[in-house]
Amino acid sequence: MRISVVVAVRGNIGALGDLGEAVRAQDYPAEELELVVVDNHSAPVLPQGPYRLGPMPCQVVHERRPGLSRARNTGIRRARGEIVLITDPDARPEPDWARRMAAALETTGAYCAGGKVVPYFTDGIVGDVPADVLQLFVPPTWPQATTELASPYWVVGCNLAIRRNPMPRFDTRLGVAGRRHLSCEEMEFTVRAQRGGHLVVVVPDAVVHRAIHPADLTPSALRGRALWHGVSVARLLMIHPGADIYDSYRLRDALAPARLRSSAGRSAAAADVARVVGLRAERLRLAMAGRSEHTASAEKCATTKEVSHE
Repeated sequence: MRISVVVAVRGNIGALGDLGEAVRAQDYPAEELELVVVDNHSAPVLPQGPYRLGPMPCQVVHERRPGLSRARNTGIRRARGEIVLITDPDARPEPDWARRMAAALETTGAYCAGGKVVPYFTDGIVGDVPADVLQLFVPPTWPQATTELASPYWVVGCNLAIRRNPMPRFDTRLGVAGRRHLSCEEMEFTVRAQRGGHLVVVVPDAVVHRAIHPADLTPSALRGRALWHGVSVARLLMIHPGADIYDSYRLRDALAPARLRSSAGRSAAAADVARVVGLRAERLRLAMAGRSEHTASAEKCATTKEVSHE
């Protein structure tokens, strides 16, 4: 098996049919490609076991513990391919996706590659979405050719290619888990990979279309997504101090007068304020938790010394 496509599903099972068709339509030898579906519900919703989608093998596995990162890790462990492609149930890869991602790893020698992600709106035609709102879903900037990952580029979890050696693992402190809509698990992975000496590249010609639903664009949904994104970045910076995060977390940027002159600008500003609030609140929580652990450790040491003196 050359390539395994791993997708974790929780609550959006209806999208799997079209994703399966998109994977079957890849211009890649079917006998070298498999689909691994991870059922991330507490009790199995999908029948487990090996299947076939035409000539392409497919396996469904169960991970009862909630969490996107945990489910992806389960899928990666069960995958048989030399290369793992990560995507989402409602993502739609182009027919040359698998071939281009595999070629990028082969030609560059990279450990991980992030392909281009473009939005598609599930209700058809929608009004203009401000660029600073749209970047909550997809990166705004892409290189012209495959290049090493660096600012201002970043990767998205619905379009990743990773070699299975060394075995990839997403940090379970990040990624959606139940009602905690955490993110940045793919960013943490690439930061860790680069700091470990591995090459990570951005591949603009390997395209996946990411679904954006009407419910995603309501003011409350945007504020919630931004808030959790801020929380996630705070956690990422706790895990990797000094990591280069390609974003602004300053209130003066969020509340720039020019942005407040239109309803779209005000909506974007509200999302940015929520992101700043999420970042600062989580930093405070982590600092307080760290102080509590330090105090508890000091008290334990003091108690140990008193006992030893006695």
